Amino acid sequence: MQSLKRKPSWILSVLSGLFLILIFPRFNLEFLAWFALIPLLFAIQNQPLTTVASRGFFAAMIFYFFSLNWITNTLVNYGNIPVIVSYLILGLLSAYLSFYISLFCVLTVKWSRGKPVYFFLLAPLIWTSLEYLRSTHMSFGFSWMGLGYSQFQTLSIIQPAEITGVYGVSALIVLVNAALHFFINTSVFHLNTHDSWKISFRVIVVTTLVFGFCLSWGNWALNLTKSKIESSPKIRVALAQGNIEQRLKWKNFYQQPTMKIYKELTLKAAEKKPELVVWPEAATPFYYGLDPTGTKYIQDLARTSGVPILFGSPYKKTMGEKELVYNRAFLISSQGETIDVYDKMHLVPFGEFVPFREALFFIEKMVEIIGDFGLGKRATVFKLNEHQLGVSICYEIIFPDLVRQPVKNGAEYLVNITNDAWFGKSAASYQHISMAALRAVENRTPIVRAANTGISGFIDATGQIRNTTQLFKRELVVEEIAPNKGPRTFYSKFGDIFSYLCLALTATITLLAYRF
Repeated sequence: MQSLKRKPSWILSVLSGLFLILIFPRFNLEFLAWFALIPLLFAIQNQPLTTVASRGFFAAMIFYFFSLNWITNTLVNYGNIPVIVSYLILGLLSAYLSFYISLFCVLTVKWSRGKPVYFFLLAPLIWTSLEYLRSTHMSFGFSWMGLGYSQFQTLSIIQPAEITGVYGVSALIVLVNAALHFFINTSVFHLNTHDSWKISFRVIVVTTLVFGFCLSWGNWALNLTKSKIESSPKIRVALAQGNIEQRLKWKNFYQQPTMKIYKELTLKAAEKKPELVVWPEAATPFYYGLDPTGTKYIQDLARTSGVPILFGSPYKKTMGEKELVYNRAFLISSQGETIDVYDKMHLVPFGEFVPFREALFFIEKMVEIIGDFGLGKRATVFKLNEHQLGVSICYEIIFPDLVRQPVKNGAEYLVNITNDAWFGKSAASYQHISMAALRAVENRTPIVRAANTGISGFIDATGQIRNTTQLFKRELVVEEIAPNKGPRTFYSKFGDIFSYLCLALTATITLLAYRF
């Protein structure tokens, strides 16, 4: 493939970086995703690999540094970290994530060996493979700002996620970008030979057919799911958003006011006779089950209200000579008895553990609890009345394979409890709930989400987010959901088969590019 008459400048990398920022909350200009990568693809074609790597890295650094800049606010205000150090940490995280986009650029250019068709074929496969790999590492995996999440409001586009997971949406976006890049190269820039026009026509036809099929199937699946929701039996669930100030919630003098707030919200919810009342992550400012006074208070409240309560609370265990703290979810019955518990299985870097602790010895985790956090071992399926539910805590909701585990084991709806007070009024809370929409589609399972300071709300099995709360406002939301008692989705049962297929096809097409 010949290059443009003028060599692509760094401006093209900047342009892709800016487009990527704009497709996510709170800008939500998701239509830009379909050509956001085209400038970057022109910037890297026919360039030395060092240039390719640096331009890809530069575009990604712009994207991640500005999209994740809420991290500095969190580190400074709640981690007591100096401003300069907070930006250093943001830079390191952005550099880590940018490495994957830089690698995408290098591998796509290198493995396509200058052949336009292989460049077009490899781009979506390599992007998807790398996005999957960076999302799945159990300790440092970070699915935040995955390309497919940008389409959370375009319901017809995200429906295929019940088969492919969110990674299929990412692949479709990159496929369209690669096809448009190919077409512009062959049709606009002095590559207008008969053969190039013929190949360009085939590329556009294939891409149009794939996109059309996904869109048509998405519309069909969307209407079918809506019909199922309308005809399914409903249950009523209440979400209590306490809006407890993060700096106050662990202060002894504020313990009683905190519990009074949740008591009032719960008793108010009980008037509407819900099947369940959900409080946020770490709602109790004490160790439930270990603090006799606080434990009795909640048990009495459950009996008085006559409604089961699901809530987050820290819990301590002594393991040999080491004391571990667990970020735990408790479900207690209307008689005040513990039905089951779930311990968080994926901890938050810098929030619940400090990565590379020997090097970052001057940083302490932001959660104000003494002791190291322990990891949960099982994806609990809670049984409540005639239904089963699964729980995720905080940003566990951004990990597709983790969230599908309880659904695979029988959960009919999902509960996500979180405390997004750390994010302030930044875009992070909006980004967080947008990713939950894809989990609902992947598993065709409604999600109820209770957040301390917002955004709380409900997501139905189509991915539609509804009845959400405002940030930093005390609210009670009661809504009906339709638990999924039907068969599990392909994604729920088999997981990331599509991503494995992308990895395999990447290897296969690369071999073909080297051979022919």
